[in-house]
Parts: sequence; C-alpha cells; structure tokens
Amino acid sequence: MEWRGPITYWVESKIKGGLADMATDYILAAPIMIGVSIGVYALLNMFSSNLAKFGVAGVFVYGGIIAIAS
Repeated sequence: MEWRGPITYWVESKIKGGLADMATDYILAAPIMIGVSIGVYALLNMFSSNLAKFGVAGVFVYGGIIAIAS
C-alpha cells in the first residue's frame, strides 16, 4: 500500500469533482440536444441523408462541448 500525500489527495479530489460536474452537465443537456438533433435531421434529410447524419453528430459534439465548457 502506497502512501498518498495531501497534495496528491487534493489533486485527485479536484479531478474527480470536475469529471462529475462535466458528466452532470452533459446529462442535463442531453434532452435538449436530442430535440434539436431531431429537428436538424428532419431539415437536412430534405437535402441529403448523409448530411443529416453528420448534422446529428455535429449537434451532439457541439452541444457536448458547450455543456462541458459552461
């Protein structure tokens, strides 16, 4: 068993807390992103099926970045 110093414990708790906050933000934003992605898919599917799929992926990537950054 290795000894952990107070600095290691502090850094570890900050990382765990930050990851929990990011996961919570993403989970809370998921219903909104699902609704927006349905609209994006319906709109872009009028032009191209592949474009619609990339649009949905873009909504989740961009929404995830915004949720994590806020």
